[in-house]
Amino acid sequence: LSTALLQKARDRARAAQVEIEGVQQDMRRFVRPETFDLAISIFTSFGYFDDRRDDLNVLRNIHQSLRKGATLVIDVLGKECLARRFLPTTSEELADGRPRVERREIVEDWTRVRNQWTIIEEGEATTFGFETTIYSGQELKDRLFEVGFGDVRLFGGLDGSEYGVDARRLVAIARK
Repeated sequence: LSTALLQKARDRARAAQVEIEGVQQDMRRFVRPETFDLAISIFTSFGYFDDRRDDLNVLRNIHQSLRKGATLVIDVLGKECLARRFLPTTSEELADGRPRVERREIVEDWTRVRNQWTIIEEGEATTFGFETTIYSGQELKDRLFEVGFGDVRLFGGLDGSEYGVDARRLVAIARK
């Protein structure tokens, strides 16, 4: 989506002497049949579309783009995790020292979360908002099965911890 972030990835790859291809395209339309061994979607990069059918289309495209036996790793904030520790407002200091205030509101019968982030830099506040669909473990698993994945396992973090009451994230590992 972002030309600037794709350029940053290219610059970092060049510095690491790694060859990459940056593709700027709508994920609802990007398909390369039977091409990849692994697809990774982390840090809640999934669920931003207003229409949940678009999420299914993205998962379908990923499935079609993976080779037989390939794996998808998808990491989101699970509905169960959010419900257990929901706070309408939080703040933190970013790594570069700028403060960020986050405001959240659960909307549409606990299917989406509306976020508003305010970042303060040199006395100026910049605010932007976005919404994401929040999936329970079972909802995400069902969608992965629906688009054709045959083996789906849920974890509570990228460390492979259990998706249970102490889970901080919802990580699904799905095999084609």
